[in-house]
Amino acid sequence: MASWEVPGYLEAREGVLHMEGLNATGLAAQHGTPLFLFSERKLRENIAEIRRAFQGFLLPSRLFYASKANSNLAILQLVRESGIDVEVNSGGELYKVLAAGFQPEQIIFNGVAKREEELRYAIEQQIYCINVDSAYELSRVLKMARQLKQRAAIALRMVPEVWGETHGGIETGTQNSKFGIAQEELLDCYRAALRYPAALFLRGLHMHIGAQIENPAKHEAGFKALLRAAATLRTATGYLVPLLNMGGGLPVSFLKEENPALPSPATVAESTVGLLEEDDFRQELEALSPGICEALTHCTLAVEPGTRIVANSAILLTTVENHKTRPATGDSWLLLDAGFNTLLDTLAYNWYFHILAATNASSPATTPYKLGGPLCDSGDIFHDSEGLGRLPDHRFLPASLGPGDLLAFLDVGGYTLEQMCT
Repeated sequence: MASWEVPGYLEAREGVLHMEGLNATGLAAQHGTPLFLFSERKLRENIAEIRRAFQGFLLPSRLFYASKANSNLAILQLVRESGIDVEVNSGGELYKVLAAGFQPEQIIFNGVAKREEELRYAIEQQIYCINVDSAYELSRVLKMARQLKQRAAIALRMVPEVWGETHGGIETGTQNSKFGIAQEELLDCYRAALRYPAALFLRGLHMHIGAQIENPAKHEAGFKALLRAAATLRTATGYLVPLLNMGGGLPVSFLKEENPALPSPATVAESTVGLLEEDDFRQELEALSPGICEALTHCTLAVEPGTRIVANSAILLTTVENHKTRPATGDSWLLLDAGFNTLLDTLAYNWYFHILAATNASSPATTPYKLGGPLCDSGDIFHDSEGLGRLPDHRFLPASLGPGDLLAFLDVGGYTLEQMCT
């Protein structure tokens, strides 16, 4: 069995790629390409795995699906039916999740530059929590709540000062990023939020260290920063927020050969909320704020998985439209109808998506090809144009591929439809 095959989900049958028993080439013939295919079963399995991982600890947990990963209405409805909550990053996403049937008390609103009309909409809807990203935004939410004569539930997004060892564009946990309130400002914001109880309900403390965090020690460091801040703020004010939000960042393998074994959701849970079972960490928290371990039993942990829920639930089918050889370099090229307009992360981050043949799925993938998309842009390729080694120079596929054959990109469910343009 090939490394990409998952029995009952992705398989080669009689030489053709099948997804949940459906012939991928038949679906491409019916609907055309480029074509995204999503698996309801896989999405539900991913949610169930993460829910199980965070159960049974001192802090009860709630999962808030990061809808910016994929806010397709059908996906949102499946997430809601699976019994978890949702996080949004814009007024448009807020509108969509409400249309998908989520209740206001299931919604967290993130973002670094929320517009006034978005904040007004969120407060009017009385959503569960607005994650406030700065001292200025706190004043803006306060002003809006007073104007509306409504109480806004908020959390303060802090900078945990943890470098996640991920791609620079998805690092969010230090002051080099644009996200969050610096710890030097956190106490002033905390006190300001408590000063106006008629207009603001300080529900939580939030942090996020980045996406695709592959080192469990980084998840642990972020969680410790969150709990230490909560303890310190409790000591200074006498108030412990009832919601502690550790963000997301659960990694996906993407079948990249050099990837080490990645931590499962269960491993991340043990490295974070599991720390509260350890005497050394409990004693550290008690030293910062006596009685906090008992107080924490009345709190809830929020987790915001996005890519980990949707990435491996989808594949992208693309047709080979042209081929050519380069005698000077010896390269064989396949030109596809999907380019960086379809998978923007291949350009923005040189992100690796595993590729296989859908029409010759059982044949040995031993022939090197260079792959390009249809755009009039030399960067519309699926290798590293700058030769820095961020992507393989060639993709190995079966011999004798040509126009009319189908290829499949795997693990494309996250941040693809959201960024796609035509």
